[in-house]
Amino acid sequence: MKSYDNSGKLVNEISHFRTSDGKAVTSNTMYDTNSGRPVNQNISVQESNGKVTTTNVINGKLLP
Repeated sequence: MKSYDNSGKLVNEISHFRTSDGKAVTSNTMYDTNSGRPVNQNISVQESNGKVTTTNVINGKLLP
């Protein structure tokens, strides 16, 4: 899901998918509206046993 500001520029993008081994992956990417570059990306991975791992990336992104 993508969010845009009133000028139509991309502000935020949330992606969610599941892997074949049952993990749920959610990524939340925030963008600079002036340059369009990613400012921050949070990636959360929930394993089938309930364990959650979170990765924060500043000034870039790991996942598309």
